[in-house]
Amino acid sequence: MKKFIIKGPNNAAKGEVNISGAKNSCLPLMAASILFNNKVILKNVPFVKDVYTMKDLLVSLGANVDVSESEKIMIINNKKKHKLIVPYKLVSTMRAGVLTMGPLLSRYPQKKIKVALGGGCALGVRDTNWHLAGFKSLGANFDLDKGYVNISSKKGLIGSRYKFPKVTVTGTSNVIMASILAKGTHYIKNISIEPEVIDLINFLNSSGANIKFLGKRTIKIRGVKELISGTHKIIGDRIEAFSYLCVGAITNGKILIKNINPKFLKSEISILKKIGHKIETKENSINFLPGKKLKNVNIKTGPYPNFATDNMPSILAVLTTVQGKSVIQETIFSNRFMAAPELNRMGAKISIKKNKAIIIGQKKLKSADCISSDLRSTFSIILGAIAAKGTSTISRIYHGLRGYYNLELKLKTIGIKITSKK
Repeated sequence: MKKFIIKGPNNAAKGEVNISGAKNSCLPLMAASILFNNKVILKNVPFVKDVYTMKDLLVSLGANVDVSESEKIMIINNKKKHKLIVPYKLVSTMRAGVLTMGPLLSRYPQKKIKVALGGGCALGVRDTNWHLAGFKSLGANFDLDKGYVNISSKKGLIGSRYKFPKVTVTGTSNVIMASILAKGTHYIKNISIEPEVIDLINFLNSSGANIKFLGKRTIKIRGVKELISGTHKIIGDRIEAFSYLCVGAITNGKILIKNINPKFLKSEISILKKIGHKIETKENSINFLPGKKLKNVNIKTGPYPNFATDNMPSILAVLTTVQGKSVIQETIFSNRFMAAPELNRMGAKISIKKNKAIIIGQKKLKSADCISSDLRSTFSIILGAIAAKGTSTISRIYHGLRGYYNLELKLKTIGIKITSKK
C-alpha cells in the first residue's frame, strides 16, 4: 500500500500548477452518456481512480469505452442495450455510481432497474431518498430488496413538479438526467447550482436536451425523444485548484494556478484575502502571492456559491498556522473534520464541538506518522506535513488518488519535498 513521505518545513513553494478537469463534473457526464444512442466524447478528462471506476461501471452495463490519457479524451459508445443491474462491488468503492440510476430510468423507464445502495460513508449520511422522491414525481415506483433499489415506471416517465427539501448536488444531477427523455415538461425547484451541475446542464443542452432556468434554483425540462451524440470539454477542478492555493498559503509561496475559472472560487478567494494573502485573477488563472500580516478568520460552508465543503479540510490545515482563534462551521456533512486528529498529532490545536472546529493557530507544526481516511482529508494532512518540521509519513493515500491527478508530481513541481513508497 502506497505511502507519502514529506520532509518539512517547505517554505515559499513556487511555480505553476496546471489544473485537471473536474472529477465531480466528469463522473455525472460519464453517467449521462447512458442517455445517448451513439457516441459521447469527453475532453479534459481527469484520469483519477474514481474516473476509472466509473469507466468499469459503464463497461459492466454494456458500454464501450475508449480512453487516451495522454490526450485527456474518453469516447463512450452506448449502441448496445444496457444491462440494468448496477453492482454493489463498484458502487461500494465510489458513491457516484448512484448517478447511473437517473439516466437508466430515463432510457428504460418501463424496465426494472436494480441499483446497489452505497452503504456507509466516512463523511456521514448521504441519503438517496431525495433522488428517489424526484423519480417518484416523474411517475416511478421503487422498493428496497437485499441492499438494492428496484425502480421502474409502468406507464413511463411523465413530467410534473418536484422541489428538493435541501440543496443536493448528486440528487439534482440524477433527477435532471431522469427527466431528459420523459414525456411533457418537468419543473424542478431548489436545485444545486454548483459549477459541475451547470457543466452537466450545458452538455445536455448542447446535445439536444431542453433545459431552461426559470430562476436561480428553478429549471424546467421539456422531454425530448432521444439524444444521439455529444462532445464536451470538462471544466477545471475548483477543488484541486483551491488545494494548491492552500499550498501557497501554508508555505507563504508564489503559485500560479492555470486552467481554472476564478469565478468558481469567489468565496474561497475572499477568505484567502481576509487571511491576508494577495490574489490576482485572470479569465482562466489565479495567481497566489504571499501576505505579510496574516489574520484569523471565521468560515461557514454551504452550497455554491458559498464556501465548498470539499475545500474546508484544506483551509482547516492552513489555519493551524495562522495566529489567533479561527472557527469553521460545517453545514453539509456530519463527519467532515477527520483530518483534525492527524493535524493535532503534528502539534495543531483543533477542538471539535458538534459541527464546528475551533482552531488556535500555532507558530510551528512537528512531523508525525499519519493515516488519511477520505479524499479531502488526505490533502489536508499533506498540507500539515508540508508545514511541519521533520519527516512525516502519510498512509492510505489511495483515498487522495481517487480525486487528485498526478498529485506527487504536481507537488514536486512547485518545490515540495515529497516521495512515495510501498
